[in-house]
Amino acid sequence: MSPLAHGVGSDAGLPLPLDLVLQAGAATVVLSFLIAAFWWRTPRLKPSPPRESGRLAVLRYPVLLLALYITGLALAGPRGTTNPAAHALFVWLWVGLIPISIVFGPVWRAVNPLRTIFTLLGLPRHGLRPLAPGRPRSSWPAAAFLLVFVWFELVVPHHGDPVPVGLFLLLYGLSQVLLALLRGEEWFARGDCFEVYSELAGRLSPLRHRQPLSGLAPASRDPAPTSGGSALASAGLAGFVAVWWGSTVFDSASASPVWTGFVDRAGAPLFWGSAGLVLLCGLVFLGVRWTAGRLDVTLSLIPIAAGYTLAHYLSLLIVEAPRGFLLLLGQPAGRWDVSPSPAMVAGVQITLILIGHMLGVIVAHDRALAEAGPKPAMAVLADELPLVLLMIGFTWAGLFLLFVR
Repeated sequence: MSPLAHGVGSDAGLPLPLDLVLQAGAATVVLSFLIAAFWWRTPRLKPSPPRESGRLAVLRYPVLLLALYITGLALAGPRGTTNPAAHALFVWLWVGLIPISIVFGPVWRAVNPLRTIFTLLGLPRHGLRPLAPGRPRSSWPAAAFLLVFVWFELVVPHHGDPVPVGLFLLLYGLSQVLLALLRGEEWFARGDCFEVYSELAGRLSPLRHRQPLSGLAPASRDPAPTSGGSALASAGLAGFVAVWWGSTVFDSASASPVWTGFVDRAGAPLFWGSAGLVLLCGLVFLGVRWTAGRLDVTLSLIPIAAGYTLAHYLSLLIVEAPRGFLLLLGQPAGRWDVSPSPAMVAGVQITLILIGHMLGVIVAHDRALAEAGPKPAMAVLADELPLVLLMIGFTWAGLFLLFVR
């Protein structure tokens, strides 16, 4: 696969001992759990009204013009590595949207070019066939579109060529607008994978939410959803996070010598890549749902997914994002000479993964306390143990895959 799928260079030689890193990762998760158990005895996370992000609306039309220009450039511009289309899709949007949303909140909703096109075309706001009031609205459509996107990025051959990128952008935008015509403008909030992606990462934003981690608090303190509609919405959000995190793990695993050797021997890389991606995302989803039981801990997975995504694509973001701007400005020979040392990259990557898991443990513990009711404290902690073990496994997997790429 191309560097745009995996980042720049290789982290196979991270200048840190693997065994000590894995031990530190497990110890961090366990210590976070113990600290939360002894010092976090009542639910503290409460949803608070987010700050408005209306000022970002002034960027709607510039973002629309840039999106149209990138799509046109992909389809009719120069072929090869001098075309910035792949950088725009795989680096600026897929990777860059995470840190921007973590800082400023769900920015993509405010500047989404598909929403702007929907408005400019004067399409009916509520759609031609809107969902009936009371029908469940889940993120399963966004999870499906995200799976298609990561399949295109990680599995499809020649995905970095400008024409396939342009065709993907065109078909994705057309399908989203047509579905919004059918279901109304609210479709984008649950069907556009990049808007849902930004919204979830934006829940970590300190500028968006007045109280730390309040964006990861459930909308209510009611027990875990048991009705059909609520359960579907909860499962849809869990499915989206599973595809998000699982696809990033697959990106690392598919670059390992074990996987590449297997595919070389077996042949049919498209089939095995597709099967491996779907299987890994499915295993993450089932693992979370099974270990959590009735406890809805989907929101606690957001910092884990965000931390690992930033860690995995850190080099890509630092090196290739500025290069994409040079290509956009017509300077293919321009140079971006920032090359962080391997030790610095490794340290930041490990820190991002561990911080994400620490926050995940705290949020899951708070959710368990909120849903415990009259249960004794030890019973609540016992209910959390399977989830803590799963998070230790996630931590080990994330750290280990940094070494095998």
